[in-house]
Amino acid sequence: MMYALWTAVMILAVLCVANAMLAMGVIRRLREHTERLNALYERPAGGPPPAVQPGETVAGFEPGAPLPERTLIGFFSPTCAPCKKLAPGFAELAATMGREQVVAVIAGFPDDTGTLRELLDPVARVRHGGPDGGPLAEAFKVEAFPQVFLLDAGRTVLAAGHTLDDVLAATHG
Repeated sequence: MMYALWTAVMILAVLCVANAMLAMGVIRRLREHTERLNALYERPAGGPPPAVQPGETVAGFEPGAPLPERTLIGFFSPTCAPCKKLAPGFAELAATMGREQVVAVIAGFPDDTGTLRELLDPVARVRHGGPDGGPLAEAFKVEAFPQVFLLDAGRTVLAAGHTLDDVLAATHG
C-alpha cells in the first residue's frame, strides 16, 4: 500500500512540474506575441504619416468624373469594429451632402461587404478596394481603417482623420 501511495505522489509531482513548465512556455509565447503586435502599431520616428494630411494634394486619385466643390471620402473595412460604429454617422453626413459628393471605399472582398454596402450605397458612390483598400487606399496612403477625408475640387485635402469630428467642421465651413 505504501508503494502505491509513493508512486501516486511521484506521478502527481511529475505532472505538477510538467504543468508549470507548459504554463511558463505559454506565458513566454504570449509575451512574444504581445511584443510583435505592439511593434505593428508603432511607427518608427521620422517615418511617413499614416495618411495624406490636410493641405496635401492626392496624386493618383481619379474618381472618373470632375470632383464637386467638396467631396467626402471614407475608407471602411467590414471586419473593423470602429468602421461599423462610424458607418452610420458617415451615411447620415453623406445624406446631407448628396451622393455625387461622397465616395465610400470598402476594403475586403465583395462577398464580405454586404452590410456596409447596403448602408452606404444609397448615399455614396461605393467602391470595392480589395483586402488592402486597393488603388484608392494607396493614393490616400491609408494603412488603418476607418479613415475619412474631405477634398476640394482640386484634390487638396481639407480635413482628414479617423472620426467624423475630424472632418465635420471643415464640411460645414
